[in-house]
Amino acid sequence: MLFAVVSVLIEVAAYKLLNAIADVAPSHWLMEHAVIPAARALALVSFILVAYPVLFGVESALPVGELLAAGQLRLSNLVNVVFLLSLLLPLIPVFSRWPAFVLPIQGIAAATMVFLWWADTQPRADIHFWPGAITALGLLVFAFVTHEIAKQLSHQLEKKVDRFTQREGSGQLIYRTVVMIMQVPVILLYTLSLGRQLHG
Repeated sequence: MLFAVVSVLIEVAAYKLLNAIADVAPSHWLMEHAVIPAARALALVSFILVAYPVLFGVESALPVGELLAAGQLRLSNLVNVVFLLSLLLPLIPVFSRWPAFVLPIQGIAAATMVFLWWADTQPRADIHFWPGAITALGLLVFAFVTHEIAKQLSHQLEKKVDRFTQREGSGQLIYRTVVMIMQVPVILLYTLSLGRQLHG
């Protein structure tokens, strides 16, 4: 719920800011390609850290503050990885066409880093990152379905929201908001498969 609220606030703020500076090309580009992706990265990292350790299917573990303090620049590295992925992945054709796949990959990358830090505090186990064919298929299907749902909702609601806000282009706002919220189960499918390796 917290992530949903933060996601909505970020996307609404981004929509308003981009509209406000639409005529200032350098500022618009910087906001769209740096500031807003950084805000999304912070939101996603915050979700991963707040959801730990339930993220991995356990109720108690080393406190997240101690986990981050156990190594150098862990929080910075976490944010940087998510931010860089938000910049690099859209440059790949498949992700520019299907942006709904970007957020799960960012979330999975961040969660995997946290999992590795947590796993170092547990008895040694044979860790692997392939979730299994069924889980992997579920990840792809769910990401695709949520992309289609977000796309349909944005088409259906765009005109109504545009009339209400007296601005155009709200379809992208609706799409981004729905995608951010609905990709959380995709991330959880993967993180729970990681956690089962240590606490099956």
